[in-house]
Formats: sequence, structure tokens, C-alpha cells
Amino acid sequence: MCGRRGSAIILAMLLLVLLSAAGMYAVSLPDSVAENSLQQYHAAVARNLARAGAYAAIASLPKVYPDPAPYVRRVPVGPIASGRYSVTSRRTGGGKEPDGAGGESGFDVYTLVSEGSVSAAPGSGFQVRVEVRLRPLPAPDARPRILKWEEIGPR
Repeated sequence: MCGRRGSAIILAMLLLVLLSAAGMYAVSLPDSVAENSLQQYHAAVARNLARAGAYAAIASLPKVYPDPAPYVRRVPVGPIASGRYSVTSRRTGGGKEPDGAGGESGFDVYTLVSEGSVSAAPGSGFQVRVEVRLRPLPAPDARPRILKWEEIGPR
């Protein structure tokens, strides 16, 4: 036991030196943590705006928004920034399939593209592409059915 005197204090000092070195490294990084978190915040806002635009377009089907005149909505996202989403939609197909009652019912297929962005962060654009199948209203299951959901970003 006599040979181990002072080993606890040596280990504690070694731990303090290692923690100090890790702290100095974190402080010396070129990108500050605040800038990085702000970029992540803007990217998350753009992604959520693009998703919100896709869901808003799905809710308004069978109305379509063509490329020359997309549906645009602006939303304040902070004290100095605003975000927006832009939605274009088009009917891309349709057909008939058997319904549950032994007959056939028709459906339409729509393609929606929603783009979300934040004005304070030009590189934070996000895009959502959705394919939706919709039956006419007299059908018992006239709710939109999402066939494909693709998220692209940030751009």
C-alpha cells in the first residue's frame, strides 16, 4: 500500500489535462457552434415548410396548381427571417381498379412538388415530391392515398 501513495491525485490531474485539451480544441474550431446550429435550424425549417406545402396540396386535391402559377405561402420563422413554400401539382394519370363491392371504381394520380426555403439562408432549400392516388368523392374510400414520398435537400 505504501507504493501507491498519490496515485489518485496523479489520475485526477491527468483527467483535468485531458478535459482542458478537449475544451481548447472545441474553442479553436473554425465554425462556431452557434453558426452551425443556425444553419441546422434553417435547414429544418425549410424541410418542414416543404412537408407542410405537400400536405396542404394533398388536402386541396383535386385542385391543381400548374407550373406557371404555383401556390405560394409565406410564413414568418423568426424575428429577421421568413420562410415560404411553393407547390406545383398536376394530374399525371388515372385508371380503374376493383373496389370492395365487386365493381370497378376510377381513380386519378397526381404528382405534387413542394419547395420550402428560408429567406435568411439561401442554401437551405428543400424539396418534397409526392405521388397521390385519389378516388372520386362518391367512393367510400375517397381519401387521398400517398403512393410515393421523396424528400430532396438541402439545396
